[in-house]
Amino acid sequence: MATGAQFGGPPPTPPAGDAGNNFLSGLLDVPVDAEGAKRVNDGAQQFKALAQNGGFAINEEGLQRYRTVCDTFIDGYSDIKADLLALGQAAKMGNSAYAKEVATFNVKVAVSDPESLVPNLELLIDGFKQVKEALTIARKNYSETEDAHSQTFAKLRGGE
Repeated sequence: MATGAQFGGPPPTPPAGDAGNNFLSGLLDVPVDAEGAKRVNDGAQQFKALAQNGGFAINEEGLQRYRTVCDTFIDGYSDIKADLLALGQAAKMGNSAYAKEVATFNVKVAVSDPESLVPNLELLIDGFKQVKEALTIARKNYSETEDAHSQTFAKLRGGE
């Protein structure tokens, strides 16, 4: 995006407590600026690490709902990716120096620098993919915890 462009303010500081829920609750507040895209991607990496370390579990219904959100974003990007990449070609806007300058600027804003739209969308896509991986791990965590509790209760009932 153009230098100095702002899309929303900084993310609110999450309250102390459930880190997984804090991340997921902000999942739909998707920024398109470089800082915001990096923030989502970094948060997704932390979210995945949280799940890998057993710090987050989710039931099947929750998994399906959040997976749907992730898939909607990922699939939507896939559907428009060719159109976005076409923005990387300078439009024929005329022969004047100004027309050429505007066409070059449009390419830069779309694809050719770290602040541009396409690289930031790709960073967001990577973040959403990591969230999906984290959710799969968290679902496994939930199943393992559920199985352990079932076995404990079965032992307790058997000992009565």
